[in-house]
Amino acid sequence: MYSDNLAIKVDGLNKSFRMYNSPKDRVKELFLPQLRNKLGLDEVQYSNEFKALKDVSFEIKKGETVGVIGHNGCGKSTLLQIICGTLSPTTGEVKTFGRIAALLELGSGFNPEFTGTENVYMGCALLGLSKKETDERYDDIVKFADIGDFIHQPVKNYSSGMFVRLAFAVNIVSQPDIMIVDEALSVGDMNFQAKCMTALLKLQKAGATILFVSHDINAVKSLCERAIYLEHGIVKNIGSVVDVTEQYVRDMRLKMNAEERSFDEKAHNDVKVHNHEIGVSANITSSAIKEFTSRVADNRYGTGDVKVLYADIIDEKGYSSDSFTFNEQVKIRMYIGANADKDVSVNANIQDAKKIVITQCSNFQINQTLLSLNKGESYLVEYTLRLPFEEGVYTLQSFISDPVQKGVSGVVTDVIDDVVCFKVSRREEGRFWAKVFLFPKCEICKM
Repeated sequence: MYSDNLAIKVDGLNKSFRMYNSPKDRVKELFLPQLRNKLGLDEVQYSNEFKALKDVSFEIKKGETVGVIGHNGCGKSTLLQIICGTLSPTTGEVKTFGRIAALLELGSGFNPEFTGTENVYMGCALLGLSKKETDERYDDIVKFADIGDFIHQPVKNYSSGMFVRLAFAVNIVSQPDIMIVDEALSVGDMNFQAKCMTALLKLQKAGATILFVSHDINAVKSLCERAIYLEHGIVKNIGSVVDVTEQYVRDMRLKMNAEERSFDEKAHNDVKVHNHEIGVSANITSSAIKEFTSRVADNRYGTGDVKVLYADIIDEKGYSSDSFTFNEQVKIRMYIGANADKDVSVNANIQDAKKIVITQCSNFQINQTLLSLNKGESYLVEYTLRLPFEEGVYTLQSFISDPVQKGVSGVVTDVIDDVVCFKVSRREEGRFWAKVFLFPKCEICKM
């Protein structure tokens, strides 16, 4: 007996595929095992088993929006195909409750010889809509797809973008109980992507269940309440979208590092820290470093070649604080120590409650050269900025990297999540409904 509140239940799901070195081996496996058995010969293996999913179990409630994340080849698409019923599991069970619309790949379910109009009617029929219901929705589908007269042309003549426009329009306008989207939105242009996100939010508010697969972690954070993290066909984590996506980002960054090294836990003596760019000097005690290191131990990762020894945020009065007024000017201070000779970018990210980066301070943003450090050297890196943010709670993430390609990629030497958790108070002139206030100006002229 399943709960009336369930939309999807996956229980002990396993999926295996046979992998062959050549097409001949596939044919051999059909006939030769029986023949060898009759002749009393030893069994010969003509294929290898690949387990795409391994004992996957979870439940999704009606009205939930859940993200599915993981690197390429982790089993995301296989899982979605089984949930949709286009692929059968090897073992295990999947139960769905409600009408499903799925956008798994470009043009899935479309006949390339049919026109766009014919495919609209066929697609709606596959989703369980009657001809009358499709007639009522047809104009909305055509308007949403926005492909002009191509709606009357065979879809084999469509571009990939036109394919996904029409496919998404059919699925979203059909108003399904369960909507499944697998990376297809990345094909459309920015206007269409924005339209799709708005449509998904409306579907979400209408109470539909959404299963959303994307490599865009910010999109997953914005849209979803929970997330499922797959790795090599296994559910590595399932829970709140913030916790799961942060674990995924952390894992991906560590995999990018050519060599991982454990942090050097050697005790530090009192350090005299200098900022060679702006002439600032300050003392930071070994006890402060020790307390900081202990506090952030569970939230940091990287090679440890260059590390943050201590970090805080200074208010306008010059005091370390965790509470600031709207648009207050602050200083982010990071004391840096080198365990190796390195040229690094020292960055600071301010994130909202969902760990979406609101703003970033980095060497590249201010056109500053990399910080060149010799082993044993220490510096104070200080960024000055204002906080024109919406009232709420924010966190500071320190991020030191050894750039491989300038402004694009690098080896993570030290990342610390939640270095500082701080509040920004409400704007005195009144609350605003956005993450950042940019002090716009308005002129009104009578025409």
